[in-house]
Amino acid sequence: MSKKGDFYPAKTKKSSSIVEAKKSFGRFFEQPGNSGKSSVWVAGRVVGILDDGFVLQDESGRMDLVYGEAVNVGDIVEARLSVKEVKGPEGKSFFVYPADELNVMAPCRDDFFIRKTDPNWKKTVIDIRRRDLMARRAAIVRKIREFFWERGFEEAETPLMVRRPGMEPHLDPFKTVLTGQPSEGRAAPTEGMYLITSPEYALKKMLVAGYEKIFQLGKSFRNRETAGALHNPEFTMLEWYRAYADYSDIMKDTEEMVNFLAREMCGGALVKYGGREVDTKTPWPRVRVKDLFKEYAGVDEETLLDAELLRAAAGKKGYKVGPDTPYEDLFYLIFMNEIEPRLGMDKPVIVFDYPLQLGALAKRSEAYPRYAERFEVYIAGVELCNAYTELNDPVEQESRLKAEREKRIGMGKDNYPVDQSFIGALKFGMPPSGGNALGADRLAMILTGTEDINDIMLFPLRDL
Repeated sequence: MSKKGDFYPAKTKKSSSIVEAKKSFGRFFEQPGNSGKSSVWVAGRVVGILDDGFVLQDESGRMDLVYGEAVNVGDIVEARLSVKEVKGPEGKSFFVYPADELNVMAPCRDDFFIRKTDPNWKKTVIDIRRRDLMARRAAIVRKIREFFWERGFEEAETPLMVRRPGMEPHLDPFKTVLTGQPSEGRAAPTEGMYLITSPEYALKKMLVAGYEKIFQLGKSFRNRETAGALHNPEFTMLEWYRAYADYSDIMKDTEEMVNFLAREMCGGALVKYGGREVDTKTPWPRVRVKDLFKEYAGVDEETLLDAELLRAAAGKKGYKVGPDTPYEDLFYLIFMNEIEPRLGMDKPVIVFDYPLQLGALAKRSEAYPRYAERFEVYIAGVELCNAYTELNDPVEQESRLKAEREKRIGMGKDNYPVDQSFIGALKFGMPPSGGNALGADRLAMILTGTEDINDIMLFPLRDL
């Protein structure tokens, strides 16, 4: 038995995971009398001290090792296993695992005590349930990709840093500075850049380029989104687009994907979230926005579509509104307080046909010209996605974006021009298309029953 202190070696002797070592010993030492030394080395962290040894943990699991010398909890060690057959109660045999040789590879030089306030990565050291949760999240991401690959979609990879971000008045992009190389006698040139709030503009350029079925699963960034259990300023966005399609086609994609993931990850159509069971079996109910306002808020269609009437209705309901309160704020004061918490409690619900004022990137409905072909999905009161029949008229699109820019200026937001490269792409010709932007973190929350977005991320903002 030996213990060496050659800390931080470049190589390890590890030859097996803990789980595989247990399996191999179980097969090899089936016959009595086969106890003895082995050439199997395992490695991991000491996570507990026993009377006659310690508990070793690696990514696969834990193992009790018999060891006669003192070890420090928290140390990263490697150990060569021996196996010893022991007679237990009633003469039954079982195996114990003495560490014939042990090397400390990385000592824990901190207090090995995990607190509730510690960051997620640190709590994961001993909280195997958290590791399992992260593994399930990774499986969900893999299954999302499989869903789209199997349906002929091509995965895209678009820039995270752009010169012109989206123009949505209520979104705040992160701004950064691009610095070039200095030239002789001149300082390095600089240029303001932005992190994307969505990959939408780039993906639509791909539609123009001739791609007909595309998706992207990657990071997006939105400033001032730090409050509550559903927001983190850096998050994972799933966006996909179909050329020669409209929002009804995207509705089918959405419900089929969520149901597929529920069956793959939860063993059936039911998902448990927020103390409820939600049945994802397709098709899902579809309900128009105007009908929800009438049913849950007592607001008729005429009031819903008129800013002054809606302002008066909101005031009567006790909301703090003024003459300058934008229509969008009036809408969401009522929607988020009186309607949203009731949506998708037993089955996911598709809420569609939003007032035209709330669909700057969506096509106007031909059947209902005062509405945009936009839908959102709600599951157990959680907004999951935002989808459109995409506006592809460059003149109307530029006009809407300019109007949104004026709203941003009026709200004191960062002022930047409309992205003319996006308008130029639409002028080149974008086919009729449907698309969806879905919060992958929220989807993972629903599929794992996790009610705080900070818990579904290994590195949320609060831990940075």
